[in-house]
Amino acid sequence: MELLKSLQLALELEWATLPPYLVALLSIKGPQNREAADLIRGVAMEEMLHFALVANVINAIGGRPVVAKENCPTYPMRMTFEGRPFADRTFPINLGCFSKESISTFMKIEQPQEPVIKTAWLDTVIDVPAPTIGEFYEEIKSILRELDAALPEGLFVGDPAHQLGGDFFWGGGGAIKAVTDLDSALEALETVVEQGEGAWPLSQEKFSKKAGEPLEMGHYYRFSEIFYERHFIDSDDPRGLPGGPSMAVDWNAVFPIRENATSADYAAGSMAATLNDAFNRRYTMMLRQLDESVNGAPTALYTAIMNGMHGLTSVARELMATPIEGSDGETACPTFEWVE
Repeated sequence: MELLKSLQLALELEWATLPPYLVALLSIKGPQNREAADLIRGVAMEEMLHFALVANVINAIGGRPVVAKENCPTYPMRMTFEGRPFADRTFPINLGCFSKESISTFMKIEQPQEPVIKTAWLDTVIDVPAPTIGEFYEEIKSILRELDAALPEGLFVGDPAHQLGGDFFWGGGGAIKAVTDLDSALEALETVVEQGEGAWPLSQEKFSKKAGEPLEMGHYYRFSEIFYERHFIDSDDPRGLPGGPSMAVDWNAVFPIRENATSADYAAGSMAATLNDAFNRRYTMMLRQLDESVNGAPTALYTAIMNGMHGLTSVARELMATPIEGSDGETACPTFEWVE
């Protein structure tokens, strides 16, 4: 089913943004940049929320979310659909330290779009050369509506026991909600769209209610506050720059990590290689637990987040403080590679 294929890609889009955000976050030398770190951490947690919500939609219509070696993201990466880059994602996404450049890329990833609704490109022929992420999600919602109307009580046939719920995990804005019908599916996808990677409503009225509430503003606006070192206030133009109180940002308080490092960058037997191997084994275990959680064992999500993701932090920080042998002052970076 083309719908399931597109939902699987949506799951992978949410997954793919996590490593870049986490690398930028963990590259910060504490205690500097506390506000910026909190904003990035909140966004990263919400990407996990989006992952869970999309997985719930897949399960609700009888699909099987896939989290495996064959679809584990590698970096630098470009987001594509049917081999074609998204019109608003033509740039590479890197694993790099917290910097003006990386935050600028994150703003591009989360750039709000005014979606142009189409109705056919999820069928056998794509009628747009390069859809935007906003269009991509709106098309998924449109197809869900069409199929639900054509198959009354025949679309949402998945096992309810596979649904992830709020009892298993949360942090950041929003909460995991079970998907059992069209309304709950559309609500789940709308959460993804409103928080980021889609079309966030840009009316002044809605913006003014969310400005100043970090867990309410869309991801683009949170990254904008870091980039411009200033907070948004309710009177700001949502299409303009933040005009509120300043935010203290120290772009130099970071580990000089190697961008887009791979395990081959670290000499066999070196401290960097040892730590990176430990990180990748923990990362792979977490991904396996995520796969279990979205395929019939929902409680594994709590283990994946609380033990898996949180357990990666200390290894990553130690790795980022470890010099790469033979480099000119660069330190190591976790490579987020699947290992057997």
